[in-house]
Amino acid sequence: ISRRDPKVENILQRLKHLGAGPLCDADKSHRHLASTSDDPALKSYSGLSLMCPQTMKLRNHSREDSSVMVGIARTVQLSRPNDFLAVLYALSKARAGDVLVVNTSGSTRAVAGGLFATEAARRNLSGIVIDGPVRDVEDLGCAVKHDGTLVNVYSTSVNPYAGTVQFPGEGIDVAPVICGGATVSPGDIVFGDAYGVLVGSAEAFETCLHDAENISAMEQQLMKGIKMGVCLHSMMNFAEHLQLRKEGKASSLHFKDLNTVKFDGIDHVDLSA
Repeated sequence: ISRRDPKVENILQRLKHLGAGPLCDADKSHRHLASTSDDPALKSYSGLSLMCPQTMKLRNHSREDSSVMVGIARTVQLSRPNDFLAVLYALSKARAGDVLVVNTSGSTRAVAGGLFATEAARRNLSGIVIDGPVRDVEDLGCAVKHDGTLVNVYSTSVNPYAGTVQFPGEGIDVAPVICGGATVSPGDIVFGDAYGVLVGSAEAFETCLHDAENISAMEQQLMKGIKMGVCLHSMMNFAEHLQLRKEGKASSLHFKDLNTVKFDGIDHVDLSA
């Protein structure tokens, strides 16, 4: 992926306004189309990969800062567990907008921390994603980029005990790596928020973008309606879907067309009484 490609830059900018949930919903829809359609264009969808949400955690999230990580993957494979010289080398080669994606070969000791994250912020990186431990969690909040947002730091564990710096490895972007259970190739797009990390090709993200944007807009409209007293069930085909499924008939649950729904002027309904 060329970060100078206007098409890729447009994808990255649009992703900054989305969340992991709508992207996962869009991915699920396109995977279904790919598995059921005879259209070669639909069947070619490669899909997005979600890193294990039970283990891959954002370590420097706060309510005051809910920045989204969007960037280009730079892959790092440690040649020895518990030695982070390869991470330090990769950091020296990383550029603005990059996301370092690190497989630590099963490390149990920290391979990054507050200093690395703060240097990443100085270089204006988008994030660091590590299949292994980090440390200095409190200091990760100091990794503030030029625009005032944090460099998102994800890891599968935390350990205050740091590793060694003796084995340089083979370099950066040598090959795909496994991180959080997902295969990440050099040049992939990496997306992350407080709830998960997604990775895929520019083509896969582009396929999902329009649907994800529509889902996000619809959810905001639904939330507005609920807060003004409109029943969630009334904004979907819930009753019909439930009855059909009880009868064993095919059906799908979906929201009604909300493009023309106006909630302005609706009195708030207090259901707590």
